[in-house]
Amino acid sequence: MTTDMEHLLNVRLCERFGDAADWSEATSLTASHLRVVVSALGPEDALTFLTAARRALDEEESRAGTIHLGFGAHLWTHLEEVSWGASVLARTSAWDAMLTMHRLSVLAPDPGLGAHVDSALDACRLRLVPAAAGF
Repeated sequence: MTTDMEHLLNVRLCERFGDAADWSEATSLTASHLRVVVSALGPEDALTFLTAARRALDEEESRAGTIHLGFGAHLWTHLEEVSWGASVLARTSAWDAMLTMHRLSVLAPDPGLGAHVDSALDACRLRLVPAAAGF
């Protein structure tokens, strides 16, 4: 991950969750896994991946209380037709990191994985449009 990207991600997380020293254990752990996703994929592919993850979270939430295959299956469905520039190893790292983050969010549901993913999405968007971000 570039220094700029790491800075943007940390800024977005701090804006949403406060000073990093005060983050909950779940947020601290999730932040490190978000760094894996962004670092492995780069901002462009990370934006695509995180958008798919957000859609999978929304789908999982909309199907709560019904029989469905779960987050991993929803994520896979949203990623099936994605065109990637990242290597298989990078995609696997991102996949495993996201499934770990999802598991953490099940164990510690507050503040929720969606809020973390939204922060990372904002950081990726700003990295891809640096003029708008002032970088």
